[in-house]
Amino acid sequence: MTGTTRGRFIVLDGPEGAGKTTQVERLVRHLRDTGRQATAVRDPGSTPVSERIREVLLDKRLPEMDARTEVFLYMASRAEMVVRIIRPALDVGLVVVSDRFVSSTVAYQGYAGGIATGLIRDLGRAACEGLEPSLTVVLDVPVEGGFARLTREHDRMESKQRSYHEKVRQGFLAMAADDPEHFAIVDATQSPDEVAARIQEAVERVLR
Repeated sequence: MTGTTRGRFIVLDGPEGAGKTTQVERLVRHLRDTGRQATAVRDPGSTPVSERIREVLLDKRLPEMDARTEVFLYMASRAEMVVRIIRPALDVGLVVVSDRFVSSTVAYQGYAGGIATGLIRDLGRAACEGLEPSLTVVLDVPVEGGFARLTREHDRMESKQRSYHEKVRQGFLAMAADDPEHFAIVDATQSPDEVAARIQEAVERVLR
């Protein structure tokens, strides 16, 4: 994890409806119960500026955005979150668990949106001052199964075509296959308890 020597940065990511938010909360609670200091963030969001950017990105009342616009907005939100929350927490030894990160932009705007994935990664390193996760856990769920879990009104990103979201899912799986040292895949169709246990196993390996 470039530039950080004390804490650990863990990301939970994956397609819509995979249960990321619930599992982030469970993982942080588990880490605290086992004696580690841990905190959670959501991407985009978690700071006043980043939350405003989140509102723009997810507002389905807005017209369709170019994928490049989405990339730069996500990176702007991320830059603020890293400098205000993540980096300070890591510097004092906390485990930071993020609900999504640069991997989401690679999957959504890269694999599904057509922006070069190498460019997105370069922009991510610039926006985050070289910060990269110790581990990204991909919670994998089939597209239709994930959307069947969403009971609220869909936001702007969720409202994109199912074919787009299938490309997103395949993008996550491709990233994990290409970099097994820094990615783990967890079958999110299992029960929440089983998913939590598999996540904890994967995370413990990087916390030793």
